[in-house]
Amino acid sequence: MMNLTMKMPVALASMGLSAMLATAASPPNVVVFYVDDMGWGDVGYHGFDDIKTPSIDSLAAGGVHFTQGYTSASVCGPSRSGLLTGVYQQKLGVYGNGAAGVMNAEQPLIFKTLKEHGYTTGAVGKWGIHVGSETPMPTDNGVDFFYGFLGGGHDYYHSSLDANHAKPGWRPIYRNAEMEPPIQEKNGYLTELFTEESLGFLDRHAGDEKPFFLYVAYNAVHSPWTVPQPYLDRVDDLEVHHPDRKVLAGMALCMDDGVGQIVDKLKEKNVYDNTIIFFMSDNGTPAGQGVKKPYTRTERNDTVMSSPGPFNGYKGDTYEGGIRIPYIIHFPKELPQGKVYEYPVINLDMAATVTARIGVDSPGEGAPFGYDGKDLFPYLKGEKTERPHEVLYWRRGNDYAIRVGDMKLAFNDQRGPQTIRLFDMVKDKEERIDLDLKMPELAQSLQDRFDAWDSELAPANRPQANRNFDYAKGQRTDVKAFNAAALANPKKAEKKGGKRKSKK
Repeated sequence: MMNLTMKMPVALASMGLSAMLATAASPPNVVVFYVDDMGWGDVGYHGFDDIKTPSIDSLAAGGVHFTQGYTSASVCGPSRSGLLTGVYQQKLGVYGNGAAGVMNAEQPLIFKTLKEHGYTTGAVGKWGIHVGSETPMPTDNGVDFFYGFLGGGHDYYHSSLDANHAKPGWRPIYRNAEMEPPIQEKNGYLTELFTEESLGFLDRHAGDEKPFFLYVAYNAVHSPWTVPQPYLDRVDDLEVHHPDRKVLAGMALCMDDGVGQIVDKLKEKNVYDNTIIFFMSDNGTPAGQGVKKPYTRTERNDTVMSSPGPFNGYKGDTYEGGIRIPYIIHFPKELPQGKVYEYPVINLDMAATVTARIGVDSPGEGAPFGYDGKDLFPYLKGEKTERPHEVLYWRRGNDYAIRVGDMKLAFNDQRGPQTIRLFDMVKDKEERIDLDLKMPELAQSLQDRFDAWDSELAPANRPQANRNFDYAKGQRTDVKAFNAAALANPKKAEKKGGKRKSKK
C-alpha cells in the first residue's frame, strides 16, 4: 500500500484526483483464469447444451462477455506472452512455442508491474513463458508464489523429478523454484491440485492489507484427454454427437468446479466485491482430437471433442476458430451485469485494464514497449462509445491476419486454399465468402497495412517465408498476383509456406 501512495504524484498526471484517490484507497484484487485449448463451443453461455460450465456461465451472467473476444496468438506460449505483458508478443521476439518463444527479458510481466505497486502475486498452473535466453522460474519474474509446470502439455496423473524426462508430459511440478514430489504419489488429478493451490493462496493472502493478483492457468482442457470417473458420471446425461465429447465435458466440468470454488473462497474471505475476475482461453479448438488416437480434422465443424462453434479453422490458424475465444470480465462493483459487448477485444487488454485501476498506464519504467492493449472499463461502462481497437494483428509462422473495422485479411498455410483471403466479419463471421476478387483495392490496402506493421517486428529465430522486411523501401506484396500463382500451383504454394512474389 505504501508504494501506491508514493507513486501517486506520477499517476495524477494521467488521471483525475478523485479517481486516483479511490483506487489508492481500495485497489482491486484480480483473478485471471486462463484455460487451455477451450474452443468457442466449449462453454454453456455461448448457447451450447452438450457441455456443462455452470460456474463459468455464472461469471458471464454477472459480468460482461464478449462476442468477439480474441487471443493474440493461436497457440499457447505466444498467447501467454501477450496476455501477461499487454504487448503484441511478436515485438518481443515471440512467434511460437519453445525455442520460437524466447521473450525479450527487458519487458516486464504484469506480475512485476503490480508487485512494484504493492500487490502480492501468485501463478498456479501452466507457465509457458520463456524470458531471456534461458527459462527463469516464474519467481524470477515478479511472481511471489508459483505452483505448476513450466510449459507444454502435461499428464494429469503423473509427474517426475527429472526436468528432462523422456515423457515431456511427466516433467516436474514446481512449488516456487523447487520440484514437488510426483503427483502420482498422492493419487492427485492435476486440475484438482491447481484448484487446491489457488484456494491455499487465497487463504493466505485474501483480506490482507495488500491487494493480490492471482493467475490461474488450468491446463484443462488440453490433451491428454482423461478425467476421473465421477466427472464422467455427472455429464453422462448430455446428448453429444460423439462419445469423446463427454470426456472433454468431464474435464471442463472439473475445471468449472474449480472456478466455482475459487469464487466461493473470494466470498468467504469478503473480497469478492473488490475482485476483478477475467476468464479466457489461450487459443481455440485443436485440430487433432480423440481419446484413442488423434483425429486430424481438416473440415469446419468436424470435431469429436472440443468445438470451435460456427467458426472456421483451429488452433494454429489465424482463422476465427484458432483465435476467437471465450472471454469474460466480471466486476459487478463497476461493470454492468449480463452485458454482451459486441466490438472486438483481445487478451492484450487485460494488463492495461488491470493497471489502469491503480492509475498506471504503462508496463513500467524502462520497458521497451508500452501497452498495445486498452483499458476496457470506459468502453464497458459506456464512457467511450467507439471501438477499443480499430485494427488488430496476428502473425505466427507463415500465418497472419489483420482486422480493420469489420474487414479481415488472412493467410494460412495449413488449411483452405492457401491464398490471401478477405472476409466481412459482420456478414460472414464463419469466413465462407472470400471477397478478395470483389474488393481487390481493399484487400491490397489491408495487406499493405499489415506489412507496414509486420516489417518492423523483431525477427523470428525460425524461418518465415513471407515477411516483407523491405516494405519501408517501397516493396509491396501484390495480393492479386500472389493468389493467381497460388491457385495455379497449390502444391508449390504449400511447400513454400505461402512465399509471396513482391514488386516495387
